Amino acid sequence: MNMEMSPKFEKELINNVIESLYASGVFTEDDIKDKESYISGLKRIIDNGIVDGITIVTDHTESLTLKARECQKAKEFDYARIFYATFFEHKVNDLISLYCIRNGIDLKTQISIIKSVNILGKFTWLLELMKYPKFNKKHLSTILKLADSRNSFVHYKWKEDPELNNEIDWDKEKLRIDSEFENIEKTVKYFKNYCSKLKFKGKKGQIKKIVK
Repeated sequence: MNMEMSPKFEKELINNVIESLYASGVFTEDDIKDKESYISGLKRIIDNGIVDGITIVTDHTESLTLKARECQKAKEFDYARIFYATFFEHKVNDLISLYCIRNGIDLKTQISIIKSVNILGKFTWLLELMKYPKFNKKHLSTILKLADSRNSFVHYKWKEDPELNNEIDWDKEKLRIDSEFENIEKTVKYFKNYCSKLKFKGKKGQIKKIVK
């Protein structure tokens, strides 16, 4: 069966491969100067056999935030929280994986770290151990509240809310929910920038440029 890639898909694939190689330290800045440089870099790692240690995975983080926004728009707030919380876990686990790859830590240990450390630890002392920048406290609070709400819904562990015994002010409730998701979106933006700086050191735009 003849399978042809569209030019758009081909560019996205090449871009993702180059981003992964650069983020993991296999590619240097010399390898992303221009098109000829990354082609030479690809040839070098293939000739040296480094490619055997590279795994290409599907990144679902963007689809998670898109799905979260769809649920929010449909007023399915609990499902929106699930997708947003999963987004943050995927991203922080990716940072842990990146650190392990850059420092030659084996996959078994990498998986053990990800499974063993809770969400609070991943965003506080583990980031410090990995020498990553300190995470903003306000955005950390947003993530922890979100994780708590997600867990309550998924595990059906609802907390008693005294306000439910009284008549609900729906206008006030709408403002509270709007504010909650506005804060979540701000934290999404902050964390994307945080991750991009660590992974690409300001070179993400340059990579996109040479692929074009």
